[in-house]
Amino acid sequence: MDHFENTHASTITCLSAENHDCDIKDYMLHYLGCLEICEREDFFKDTNPLWEEEIKHQNNVCDDLEQARRLVLEKREVWKTNCDSELRRINFLRKTLAQDPDDKHLVEQITKSSAIWRSSESYTTNIGKVRVWRERQGKGSTRPTDVEIEDTGYYELEKDVNVSIIQFEDGAGVNIRDDRVWNKFPNQETTLSSLLQDEDSLLDKKYSPNRLRYFHIPSNNMIWAEQAIARYHGDERPDYHATHRELIRKKKTSTYMILREPYWRSQFHGGQQQSPPHERHLGPICTAISSDAENKNHFPQNMVLFMPYLYWETSRKREQFAAEIESIMDSTIANTAEYEMFQKKRRQESRRELSTNLPNTLNGTEEDIGLLRGSLIPKTDDRFKSWQPTSNSRFKSRAVAMNNLLNELQLSKHRLQVDYMGRVNVKNTLGQFLLDAARLYEGMSNYRDKKLLHKYLSADPPLHPRRTLDQAYYWTLKSTRKRDRDQVVYRGTTARHEDFHTYDCVSEDSETRSWTKHEEFGIKGPCNDCKMNIQKLSRVIMVDQLWMWILDANTIITCFPKQYGADTQDSSGIHKSIRMRLQDSDPDIRTVFDIALIIIDECSKALFDRTNMIDRQPQVIDIFSKAIGAIMYKQTAAFERVWRWSDTAIEIFKSKGSPDMSEIVPLLDINPEAMLEREIKDIIEELNIMIDITKIHRKMITTFITNAENILDPLGGKQKRQMAARYFSSNSKELADLEGTNSEDVNDTRKREEDYNWFKLNADETLENALSRINELEGLRDAAVYTTEGIKDILDLKQQEASLVQTWLAARQSEESTRQGGSIMMFTIVTTIFIPLSFMSSVFGMNNIEISGDSWSIREEFIYMFPISAGVIILSLILAFSRWIRSALYWLWTCFWTLVFVTSGIYDQWLNLGMPSESVYRSANEITDRLKEKAAIARYARKVKRTIEVRKEQAETDLESFETIADTGARISTRVLLGHGRTNIGSAV
Repeated sequence: MDHFENTHASTITCLSAENHDCDIKDYMLHYLGCLEICEREDFFKDTNPLWEEEIKHQNNVCDDLEQARRLVLEKREVWKTNCDSELRRINFLRKTLAQDPDDKHLVEQITKSSAIWRSSESYTTNIGKVRVWRERQGKGSTRPTDVEIEDTGYYELEKDVNVSIIQFEDGAGVNIRDDRVWNKFPNQETTLSSLLQDEDSLLDKKYSPNRLRYFHIPSNNMIWAEQAIARYHGDERPDYHATHRELIRKKKTSTYMILREPYWRSQFHGGQQQSPPHERHLGPICTAISSDAENKNHFPQNMVLFMPYLYWETSRKREQFAAEIESIMDSTIANTAEYEMFQKKRRQESRRELSTNLPNTLNGTEEDIGLLRGSLIPKTDDRFKSWQPTSNSRFKSRAVAMNNLLNELQLSKHRLQVDYMGRVNVKNTLGQFLLDAARLYEGMSNYRDKKLLHKYLSADPPLHPRRTLDQAYYWTLKSTRKRDRDQVVYRGTTARHEDFHTYDCVSEDSETRSWTKHEEFGIKGPCNDCKMNIQKLSRVIMVDQLWMWILDANTIITCFPKQYGADTQDSSGIHKSIRMRLQDSDPDIRTVFDIALIIIDECSKALFDRTNMIDRQPQVIDIFSKAIGAIMYKQTAAFERVWRWSDTAIEIFKSKGSPDMSEIVPLLDINPEAMLEREIKDIIEELNIMIDITKIHRKMITTFITNAENILDPLGGKQKRQMAARYFSSNSKELADLEGTNSEDVNDTRKREEDYNWFKLNADETLENALSRINELEGLRDAAVYTTEGIKDILDLKQQEASLVQTWLAARQSEESTRQGGSIMMFTIVTTIFIPLSFMSSVFGMNNIEISGDSWSIREEFIYMFPISAGVIILSLILAFSRWIRSALYWLWTCFWTLVFVTSGIYDQWLNLGMPSESVYRSANEITDRLKEKAAIARYARKVKRTIEVRKEQAETDLESFETIADTGARISTRVLLGHGRTNIGSAV
């Protein structure tokens, strides 16, 4: 359990079952999740004690009662407007889901499960008691009030996506007075549809020209980015093909100059059709660019920055959207294959008139002919129009996501069943109703992001989906699901199945059922361990992208995603932190580069921010520190076990009896240390990835500061400033003439210098923060590397101990072999003695005339048997134990036969043959090779002969066909010339 979860478990705030009065961290969450439905109407009334307390608080802060009332009234109106708007959106989304073919089952299932629960015995029996209890408590009805829904027809994605707008004038934040904008600074928003499609767009550079403006689009959608920059300059979205073609070439616009290839599409990686979506990203870059098509390098006032940054996401959301992305890509591939097949049939039909032998690829119906004639051929823009797959393919992704969640919890399938739509079926009617309600809420929360994926994931240029840590680093892999579930943060934020206390539900008597662990540890009342484990939420590290354009040094447009399913009031979002920073910095925003620094700083530190404790953000540094500490503890324990086993091994080595080898078998098992090394290697790998990304942050911040200095510095950079200071040090008037000839120019130059100095101060702090994060991560990596070395030392010790054990076992085996050799020696001697005796007894026991004709006495048999046997035994023992006798006999044997072969001439005849063993071997190989080659040549000749015969038969057939065609053509030509037929020659042919 990380620090946040301990803090979160003990803090009474929104969604807590206990009363928390004014402790509201998220007013939208409090309104929808904490207040009962009957309490919502009174929440925004003046008589609510909550607002009276807030007025007192504001009066103590500003010491002005009227101003305090005004501030509280504005806050209350904003809250009420947003809550009513959210209720209307919820009802509209439920209505939309009920009409959506893919998601209407969510509404149908909760309607069905609600009816089943309300008709159950438990509901009908107890609902009366509940109503009586509520009346005693003074609580009203739980029925929700009807909310008027604006009839907008169908769901439009761009109208459901809100764009944040923040403006500054003279360093202070200002509110935009426009009917299309709601909320107050810095939380003002408008719809993306209004921003990109209205003629008088708020994004136009002519709108509020004297203000610093910041627009944020919550998605890495390349199409939206191009449209936004085009709306700013009043141009059309750039057509790159029309700009580079040779004929009818379009003029290069300001939008094209900002988005030209080196600074936009050339930075796009993973755009190939066969590439998985997680390959899509823009390479990190930060550079100043010119929007002037005539002079690209003429004092550029624009800047572009692409930068990856680290953030997080819940594991369940990631699983759901990964399955959805996979389903969309499968549909796109099928759609593309269908379109290519259609184009193939179209080409084949266009060539039908060329030959009568062309196979008929279509059915020949009027519909097919119409398609081929172009009446129903899809336009180029509709080539990748979303293909509607079968419902089962969509539902399959949901079932896979739910099964993955159940596998994480290690819940057996016989207890929880999941249907093909991903719905968990339980026996309890209330439990089924609550599960269906949770699925409907999840479907409504994810609906906007799913529609975004369906519409733009396969567009040109495409949407960039969020990526996990391993997907960003190993972006060439097709799937990283297994690696994603092995993240350190995932393991640190996931409750293990064995950590949960189990309830004894086997006992037939309900009174004897209990929590076994609670009784064992004497836990009375609520269990803190159970509470903390239940509150754990599996999370993973994500790598998102920051796209930022600074236009004309007064407008910023950023694109980066928010968490899946997050609404506009998400308190854990990065843009929420940016808005809070800008609000706290008011009125210290002097230039647009001050805003950009805050944006870059918030994105780069988002995952490491320890001050953000109001959401479920994982404390990454603490999780990694805890993981490394746990491995170090296991390493220390492993060292102690090795030394203990070494002492045991020494005692075994000293023992003379039969040792018990089971006591030192663990010394030879390296699996525990190998598992530790694998785990610490994963930690080091993830830290290296995070360090690489933070180093990119440092590089981007350094480059951004350099480019901003060149724009802000009145004298054009440090070197020129120093040269000018030295040159004009003796004449301040000339320096004033250089900076401006009148007082207004001088004041403007001084203001620019002050703006530059303020920016430089903030920039140095931002860079220092980036360096501190790198040092912190490198410190963790050094600790992990040190732990790795310790584990390697344990493995080396085990290897050395294994070598000693092996040597000791070899020595013991040698001693045993020596003892066995002595036993064999005794057995051999006895055998040597008794074999000749047995042989002689067998000889004298044979039934023949020479031996058995007369009756020999035992004495006579012994006279022959023992001397002969004794001679054989003595000769055998002499040969066995006397090496000199054996050598002498070998010398006599070798010399005798050599002398015989040499003197008889046999050896000379052998030498005359001249056939050593190598020659015989080589000769045999040559003969077999010649035989194989001869067989291969014969086979090839037969094959060539058959080919010639087949081609000859084909040529004869073609000749006959040609003669027939020629004869037919001659007859047709003759008929035409004689005027006997009016048939067209082409149709006759």
